[in-house]
Amino acid sequence: MGNRTSKQEKHQNFWDNTKKSIRAGVDEEITKRMMMQREIQIAVNVAKARDTLHVFGSLWLTLTAGVTIAQLAKKPVPKILFAPVIIGGIALGNIADLAYGNKLARVNKEAAYILEQERYRLVPFKQAPFARFYSDEERATFYDKATAVGDLAPFSLISRSFGPKKD
Repeated sequence: MGNRTSKQEKHQNFWDNTKKSIRAGVDEEITKRMMMQREIQIAVNVAKARDTLHVFGSLWLTLTAGVTIAQLAKKPVPKILFAPVIIGGIALGNIADLAYGNKLARVNKEAAYILEQERYRLVPFKQAPFARFYSDEERATFYDKATAVGDLAPFSLISRSFGPKKD
């Protein structure tokens, strides 16, 4: 009798260990896939930034060269053209920082800071299926200070007046 119980315990331990091993393998595979998806998404975003830089950089360079040549040739240049030259240069510098600089590293550091120090900003609305994973303190920190957009003037007079009333 005791021998049979011992075999059952060994059998149960074997299956428990097998389940744990399978679960660990599945968790590892999911983590690897998440990491790969993140890397792909980041690579696509950087590639988009580089493409945007090439297209709009060419247009901006053409405009800037034309304005500069006209200025050097003492031709009249509408003053309004200086706005896209200046604003375009700033915007292209920002895109170039993402495409070839270290902006991505700075953004990642800021995201890590937000996740560690300002997690309350990420609390979803209470109807979200994963809202239960946030503590009451985290929910209170963020939502108690906020006012619904529809309650703010002047639109509160419109948005809350014509919608259906909840009894």
